Amino acid sequence: MYLFGGRGGTGMLGEEVYSNRLWYLDLESFKWICPRITGDIPIGLVYNNKMYIFGGYNTLEEKHFNDMYEYDPQTSKWRMVNTVGNKPCERRRQACVFVGDRLFLFGGTSPQIPYLRESQEDRLIDHCDLYILDFKPTLRTLCILTVRKYKLDESILPNSLRLDVMNMFTPNKITISRPNKSAG
Repeated sequence: MYLFGGRGGTGMLGEEVYSNRLWYLDLESFKWICPRITGDIPIGLVYNNKMYIFGGYNTLEEKHFNDMYEYDPQTSKWRMVNTVGNKPCERRRQACVFVGDRLFLFGGTSPQIPYLRESQEDRLIDHCDLYILDFKPTLRTLCILTVRKYKLDESILPNSLRLDVMNMFTPNKITISRPNKSAG
């Protein structure tokens, strides 16, 4: 069992503390071990014996993230994952789950207008969007991504492929706004 990071306070001072330490429980000795790790450590999910972290929020810097990191327990190393296609905006509180070879990322919250913080109250948008990161994309999926990347004529595609293109690239419009400092 692995335990990574987290947010907490320093007791009576009430300051925000962010840990980027990784611990694991040795199930034979029942001791917690903090391995010496290398690589770019992010501020998970497990797939193919590796742990993945996406996005997050740092209260001290008032900054949201949308990068993805992979941790390999065999080498004790973190690395940033470079993905293809449109990726989610910076966010926190998203839900992620692996189904087969796909990572489904749903929802989360992010700033409504991040660059106007000084002039108006911070507000968050609750996202109801879905992103899929396919670790083993089919030839069909790769072809659809290529059609979009090179802006090829989609009208000549068969109806079933045009429907797939629409499903892959049409965003939904469901959002909810609320104050940035709200719980949850």
